[in-house]
Amino acid sequence: MINLKKEISQKIAEAINIDYIEIEKGIETPREKNMGDFAFPCFRLAKTLKKAPQIIANEIKEKLDLRSSVIEKAEVVNRISKFLYKKRRTNKNSNRRI
Repeated sequence: MINLKKEISQKIAEAINIDYIEIEKGIETPREKNMGDFAFPCFRLAKTLKKAPQIIANEIKEKLDLRSSVIEKAEVVNRISKFLYKKRRTNKNSNRRI
């Protein structure tokens, strides 16, 4: 089984050149489903990277490699958070997403 938090944190770490273990600790599950499957509050990195959280979030979004990734879509929300959506398999016999 795929560890989605680990996969996502590794992709974020590649994008901003940070150890993925530190990123993995900060990945959250949003309370509302319409906010995505996972979130990463970028304020955690502001001190380390000496940048504003919104700048960090935008850099992650721009540099994130979505090819062969569990991430389908990335958005910056509320200026300080990075929301990541996992890819979902669809059943060809129905319109319902799994």
